[in-house]
Amino acid sequence: MAFFDTLVLIAFASIALSLVWSHFRQPRAEEYPPAVPGFLPYISTSIQFVLNPSGFLWTCFKKYGPIFKVHIGNRQVTVISSPDSIAAILRDQHNVFNSSSIQIQLTQAVAGVRENALRLQEILHHQMSPLAGRTLAKTTVHKFSATYVERLLREMNAFVASSERGGKAVSLMEMVGRCRLAALCHAFFGPSFADDIYDDLSCMDASVYPRVYRIPFYWRPSTQARKRLIARLSAYISQAKEDSEMGDIMIGTVDIFKANKLAPEEMAWVLLVFVWGLYANSTHMTFWALAEVLADKGLAARLHEEVDNVLHTHRDIGKGDAPCTTDLPALLRTDAHVLDGLPLLDSVIQETIRLRLIATPWREAVCDTELVVDAATGQRVMVRKGEYVMAHLMGTHWDERWYEQANKFVPDRFMSGGYANGQEGTDGDNAAQPKRTKLPFFGWGGGREVCKGRNLATYEMKLMVALCVHYLHITHADSDKHKSGPSSANPLPPRAKKRSIAVQQTERDVMVRLNLTGGGN
Repeated sequence: MAFFDTLVLIAFASIALSLVWSHFRQPRAEEYPPAVPGFLPYISTSIQFVLNPSGFLWTCFKKYGPIFKVHIGNRQVTVISSPDSIAAILRDQHNVFNSSSIQIQLTQAVAGVRENALRLQEILHHQMSPLAGRTLAKTTVHKFSATYVERLLREMNAFVASSERGGKAVSLMEMVGRCRLAALCHAFFGPSFADDIYDDLSCMDASVYPRVYRIPFYWRPSTQARKRLIARLSAYISQAKEDSEMGDIMIGTVDIFKANKLAPEEMAWVLLVFVWGLYANSTHMTFWALAEVLADKGLAARLHEEVDNVLHTHRDIGKGDAPCTTDLPALLRTDAHVLDGLPLLDSVIQETIRLRLIATPWREAVCDTELVVDAATGQRVMVRKGEYVMAHLMGTHWDERWYEQANKFVPDRFMSGGYANGQEGTDGDNAAQPKRTKLPFFGWGGGREVCKGRNLATYEMKLMVALCVHYLHITHADSDKHKSGPSSANPLPPRAKKRSIAVQQTERDVMVRLNLTGGGN
């Protein structure tokens, strides 16, 4: 036992020494890109990254600039944070950068794929992803919006009833996740799908980070949850082949499964990754948007007024200051695009994405190539075959050169057409080097791998926020105890976890009270 304790002590001492060494050791002046030093080769920087990816990369960005090298595991990674370099690898018209190995790793973490991982990933990437792009396009939202809205309202009303019964507080995260998931499953998979999978999917989602980075954790609950999900999806798929009430996306999915002659378990694996992709990031983003609205009563009032103006323009009777005669739920059922073009609501959604997106897309260079760092100055960096490039999106989105008060939530930041702080930059790698006309924003990725569900995610986030500020009256439960607002122990918005995948996850839930406003004012 004493020997084991000694080993543990030595391990912790080594980690501490590596952190101190990494902090004080400076890279050589001739190094470009500068290499982040580590006391223990391959280990110390990996530990720092895994313990707090966003914090580690942000510290390196402030110390070394928009491009630097770091060892993560056995990989040498060039981290890029400039808009030009990120745009270059996302566009990648010549297929110089490959993301398949990283995508396979994520697929295995989500679905527990044990064999044929490469083939299943290729089906997801080359067949399922284009299918999602076609069926979730902005022009096709009307095909499922009425069904989606109807089920969403049903679920939200259930939470309202629970909250009104004895003034009970409900979980904001659970309300967002459970309502979204039920509406998604009903709209896309049809009424035959048993959509009470929130608890298992939420449990599995919480385990994705430690699975991807192979961090020790108590794996049994999430493993059991995944088994139940796979069993549920397998049963649904066998029934769905004969179901005439499936939506377009499930009809196309079944066709893909048949064409590739997938085994039942493989079908369930692919569908689980697809469902998780629809659920996870958008749920966390919607939570953050609503947390910001709860933190700013003035913002909630402004959003309410903006939605109210839409209802006035659609009213059937009444003039001037007459009250609205069209309620929001009724309008949402009939017009899938009624929330389009609302400047403040659009800006709130985009600002939430800018502030909370921490994705770090990885790419492996398949050949030696030069990568644009700054098109205006002609600065480039050589990336060798087999090396990895990581796009540090937070480095651009939180950069004070592009955004004033970059670490703050500014709800109307994207309402104005000008540059946020009056500075100018260049866009992409055009030879003419035109001045940048808009803020650098990579919320949906870009190029061939742009998020195929971006239109659905935007629609869902706007829908949930609009309903919460206009159809519902939603308040932070903590405000009952502290009339001046949330306590310092429970701030709004809450703090984010240090370890998250793609989108920040909250460190703690937010409890809210709900009641109906009557549908109008």
